[in-house]
Amino acid sequence: MNPRRVAQRIHSTDDARYYMHRRLPKFLAQRYEGGSAKGLTLRANEAAFDDVWLRSRSARGISAVDVKTTLLGADLSMPVMLAPTGGLQAGYWDGECSAARAAGAAGTACVVSSSTGTPLEEIARVATGPVFYQLHYMFGRDNSESMIERAKNAGCAGLMLTVDSQSVIEREWGPRQRAYAPASLDTLALLRALPQVIGKPQWLSEFLRHRNGLTVPMARTDDGRPLSVFSLMKAVHHSTPVWADIAWIRERWKGPLVVKGLVTVEDARLAVEHGAEGIVVSNHGGNTIDGRPATLSVLPRIVDAVGDRCEVLMDGGIRRGSDVAKAVALGARAVLIGRAYVFALMAAGQPGVSRSLQIIEHGLRATMASLGCASVRDLDRSYVDYPLSWR
Repeated sequence: MNPRRVAQRIHSTDDARYYMHRRLPKFLAQRYEGGSAKGLTLRANEAAFDDVWLRSRSARGISAVDVKTTLLGADLSMPVMLAPTGGLQAGYWDGECSAARAAGAAGTACVVSSSTGTPLEEIARVATGPVFYQLHYMFGRDNSESMIERAKNAGCAGLMLTVDSQSVIEREWGPRQRAYAPASLDTLALLRALPQVIGKPQWLSEFLRHRNGLTVPMARTDDGRPLSVFSLMKAVHHSTPVWADIAWIRERWKGPLVVKGLVTVEDARLAVEHGAEGIVVSNHGGNTIDGRPATLSVLPRIVDAVGDRCEVLMDGGIRRGSDVAKAVALGARAVLIGRAYVFALMAAGQPGVSRSLQIIEHGLRATMASLGCASVRDLDRSYVDYPLSWR
């Protein structure tokens, strides 16, 4: 089906998920759904927004709503940017570039994953909005130094250091739901995956035509070749940065530095003390260790601790514009969306991402108008009621 027609049928993240499953083999769709173990953290991230109630003000005479903001010196059309997600090309042949173009067209920023299937330089060339680069510490300082240099030369607006990828626990799908995912391109693996891909002709045709998503061009092996996607997880967990590494990064990167993957006040303070201009309150979308708290539930405490010394972002569970309003009211400068745009990308390419951003912006504007708040810069905790245990 034509991507634009599919995009027109998307009215929510659940819609996008439905059309993603219609287009992709089951093992890929499950990979983008993500989560680990029982999926407790994944579900908690989304459910936390149901615990925040909006306090609308009446008779305010709101005729227009301003949702523009700035983030680390970058102008954004709304406090929403695309989160870094690896392996997008495996599901959609032009994944990373499509997402970057859609973000720029919407007037906002994207964060490019270290696990991108497209070279950063190529993404930066097609992007019309700010591009941030997520630094995974793959293979330690040697490979990280080359990635920092490439981000600098590509003109990235900021560097986002991920610090919570020590390990990943597989999602427990259960025997009836679990899909076989090939771990190589040998004949036996391909034959086992054949029943899933044979019924997805559009995806299969694009995959065979472009053969994208099989390498990670931002990470290289000892002999200088791009890393195979099948070796990616081992590389990501090969070495994890420690606080002392930030000084080393600072010597090589002079632009804004954001530390991503924090859920405690203690770690947020350490990030600021070591020179981060921004932090992302994040549990990796529930994709690492299961049982970490929902990011929205720890956001107020972290904002109270360091919000006057750095810019605080958050991700996890954001599916609609009212979720954005709640996060900003609780102190986030901006949010990063992941599944909300990834599902739409997999369903309908660039038109799908544009549609997802349009839906979120419309929901944010409608929520603010109903709250009686004319500017996103004026959103604060007076507009929400939230659990006492979060304070």
